[in-house]
Amino acid sequence: MPDVDDDGFYHWFPWGKNINPGWSFDVITLLAIIGEGSVAEFAQTITASSLCMLPRLIPAPQALLRPQRPQRLPEVHAKLAGVYGGTLLDSVGFFANILHPLDEYKAFDFRVFEIKHTHLLQPDVSRRLEKEGFLGTVFGLRWLKRKKAKKAEDRNSEITFNNTRENGMNGGSHETNTDASAKTDADALRRQHGTNKHVTLDVDPEQGDHVPTPGINRQPTMSERITDMVTAPKMMTPQRVASSPNARYTVPPALDSPMHVINVFSFLLTVTILIITAYWNDGAAVTAIVTISLAATVMGYASWWYPLLMARQANAKVPPGDVVIRTREGAFLVVKCTEEVARELYQGTEECRYVSTKFHRLFMGIAMVLLMVAVVLLGNCRWSSQALIGGAYVLLNSIYWVCGLLPQRFFWDLSRYTFTDITPADVLSHDPNDEPPNFTRTLWYAIRETKKDAWVDRSGALPGTLQWKKWLEEALKAAKEGNYNWDAVGRKDEIMRENPDAYVSREPSNPVKQHQSGHWPNDPAAQKAPLDQVQPSPYQHPGGTL
Repeated sequence: MPDVDDDGFYHWFPWGKNINPGWSFDVITLLAIIGEGSVAEFAQTITASSLCMLPRLIPAPQALLRPQRPQRLPEVHAKLAGVYGGTLLDSVGFFANILHPLDEYKAFDFRVFEIKHTHLLQPDVSRRLEKEGFLGTVFGLRWLKRKKAKKAEDRNSEITFNNTRENGMNGGSHETNTDASAKTDADALRRQHGTNKHVTLDVDPEQGDHVPTPGINRQPTMSERITDMVTAPKMMTPQRVASSPNARYTVPPALDSPMHVINVFSFLLTVTILIITAYWNDGAAVTAIVTISLAATVMGYASWWYPLLMARQANAKVPPGDVVIRTREGAFLVVKCTEEVARELYQGTEECRYVSTKFHRLFMGIAMVLLMVAVVLLGNCRWSSQALIGGAYVLLNSIYWVCGLLPQRFFWDLSRYTFTDITPADVLSHDPNDEPPNFTRTLWYAIRETKKDAWVDRSGALPGTLQWKKWLEEALKAAKEGNYNWDAVGRKDEIMRENPDAYVSREPSNPVKQHQSGHWPNDPAAQKAPLDQVQPSPYQHPGGTL
């Protein structure tokens, strides 16, 4: 090693080969890449807000180095049929599954939900990002506008008063014109600044500049302003303007999302470690931390995205968008909603819109090089720095693992929708010990609630045998008549015993009889319900789930 003092350049970095025996923390490079499963599970959730670009330590950062980014959110497989329309799908959307997680319902459960747009139930919010800009949203600089408006009001009032005095001194012949002019100026000021100094109107509704909007406009809260700031992609797309014919809405991450807390905590932890290693004059550790933090920022920007919901483009009058969902375990969920809600959550597809579209692979390549350099530097840190960084990675890995135990509703802001459970009381109060749950009774509950039967055939909930068709006709009749105590299970058993051999022949010589009935005779399996089972997905989503 060169002969230099302790404060020289070589004091910050190792020199020569390390041949000292004893305990070593060379495994620190392995700790930096362990935990890929936990990070990959939240890869999309991590990069859904601007906090993903915070320079920080991330366990297993290679989990974010994906050559291909997903274009759609993962879906849950189930049979979904529209009650009033011809919708038939084999999956339920990502955000709809957060509102009512399908894996939480037992076999043959039945639930009725009502989903409405929250902004239709309360005064709409005028988002400040559209009027006050980014800094006004962050710091709430609305008081500047109020101050400027007050100065303009005082100045115009003084001018009007001086003009009135001058006209009065010129003679009484102009008194009428002066009064009229002053009144006109006052009316103009009221229209411009409002009757209250804190209220301003950009245009005059009475002059026909625009159609007056009924109701009141609720001012956004501090939480909503900060959410707008964190989910900055919303202010980068013109589709956020509700008046646009191509308006599409987004579901931002929740402001108090555990992932936001982890990102900020990781950033503060990284800064703390950086200060400590700099105090120890460990140049390799400082360079490694800065390098790996920059890699996290580059990967975060390259993967930064926001979801876009499907929206209706026409304003024609349409029937309600109610849907019925059947799970693989035989549970039925009836969702009552408008066509707009159904298009956003069930019928449409959620699109992943990325902020960086052109240079994604370039950014990923830069991040990969930075990670390789950081791994080499981590292996050459001092023993105390390696122990400190290793402890930080163990802590972060544990936090991500615990975060995986939380439900998805903690991570996303679904305040756009008002979700209400309106399941009938007799269904909730039913004692499973009196009568075991079964598919027929749950199907009857769904028919009783929808008072429609077309979705039953369309979704393959029942086979097309004569017995089941007769039962379905009687069930629909009882539902329309309001006979909620109709014995669905008992009546099904009676119909099945009336003519158990009423099938259609499998013999090719009897095609007419087969066409009339639609199924085969002498085949007990033809009566099995449901006809179409929910099939698992043959595809695997790369990069884990959200």
